[in-house]
Amino acid sequence: MKPLSSRALLEHRAPFEHLERQVLERHIANPGDVARPLLDGLRYVINFAKLCFVRDQDGNDHDLRELLAPHAWRVREELSARLSPNEASLWAAARILPDLVAETRALRTKIVEHFVIDPERLNYEVTHRKLALVLGGGGGAGFGYAGIATSLHRNQVQPELICGTSMGALIGMFRARTRQHDQARMLEVNKSLSWSRVFSLGPEPSRYGLPATLRLHLRRALGAYMSHPDGRVLTIGEMQIPLHIVATGLTVDALKHDLGYYEHLLDDVVKPGLVFKATAMRRIGALATVAQELSQNQAALREVVFGRDPGTLDADVIDAAGFSASVPGLLHYDVHRDDQRMKHLLDQLYADYGITRLTEGGVVNNVPARVAFRSAMEGRIADGHRNTYVLAVDCFVPRPSSLMLYPIQQIAAANVVRNKPYANLYLPLSRTLSPVNLVPKVDDVARASRWAMKDLEPHMPLMLATLSPIQVLPA
Repeated sequence: MKPLSSRALLEHRAPFEHLERQVLERHIANPGDVARPLLDGLRYVINFAKLCFVRDQDGNDHDLRELLAPHAWRVREELSARLSPNEASLWAAARILPDLVAETRALRTKIVEHFVIDPERLNYEVTHRKLALVLGGGGGAGFGYAGIATSLHRNQVQPELICGTSMGALIGMFRARTRQHDQARMLEVNKSLSWSRVFSLGPEPSRYGLPATLRLHLRRALGAYMSHPDGRVLTIGEMQIPLHIVATGLTVDALKHDLGYYEHLLDDVVKPGLVFKATAMRRIGALATVAQELSQNQAALREVVFGRDPGTLDADVIDAAGFSASVPGLLHYDVHRDDQRMKHLLDQLYADYGITRLTEGGVVNNVPARVAFRSAMEGRIADGHRNTYVLAVDCFVPRPSSLMLYPIQQIAAANVVRNKPYANLYLPLSRTLSPVNLVPKVDDVARASRWAMKDLEPHMPLMLATLSPIQVLPA
């Protein structure tokens, strides 16, 4: 199969996503407008026309776009004309349905016979949507993501892919560990955290991560919760839900200063017991300058996706999340233990990408909806399923009221804009904990979770309708 263009695939599928959204919005507004078979017929025709790839029983992927192009164009034109803003009812669209259904059936038979594809597999691709959950970076503001996971669980929505950056990667790895949402486990982890377990000051060698004043010790803080019974930390490939974690690879050209500059940037304000107090906050401007220097040199940056990129499935999940969460100039994460397997993996990764250090994923992709979309189109969800619904949650939205953090939020927002089109629902959280509140109390996390659940609630009816299975068109 030819290399995929995410933009081309998005341009092909987006009109049909919009059509289905229009159909379901009208149905939600007026449930008795048309009978359920007509609603399912419209949705089946739309999702069939949207097909790009389908996997046969031997694991081979087939590109259907050229074969379906004339039909897809007709479906798009016919239904767009009948779902205009001036048309509140679905009956105008339903009247053209018999012709579209007949053409859909004929093409379905042709695909099954030509590509030797199991009819049940083809119908499942059309009639079922899988949720890809994207959790963006933003430090302590991301603790509300626990509420998103809880809300989805309560509505019986199971993520089939999780993509995260920074704090989104940390919350995401706990959700991806088991298919069943374990809210009690996340609460237990939160209760166990303390500054002394998560962070430390003092000299520390730098081999793989970008040096910084504050050292991040995730294995010490979280290792007991992300390990096998024998103590071995889980790898990304051992997550029960596929997990992709975004980090930023830095080439030599990305660094405007020597490593000592980044390591000692906040030495004069970050003190034991005084981390992120008022004096430290005054140096946020220095962090913004570092972030801006890195982000303005895109040619020297590499997007590294642990769990998707070659060789990274065997990476320890805590290491991947640690690199993704290591804020340039502030938080340093590294692999110091005697672990030849992980060090060999990183050495190979660095050679393949031509990078010298790994740092926070938000530098290149703070809300990685495009990663989720592309991963789905590459068939990385179970059985090569491509029909996904991407829910992208952003906890680090620029807020002018937050004067000190606003410059950094603006830098992150620049790459978020490029990701929004790949999300079926982009959800900016309206209320969050402070991004610098990295070890919040249990009550604070509970409050942030309630805020996030409240933000998601108005969107839940349409999302649930979109994720609801479609009745298969009879032969």
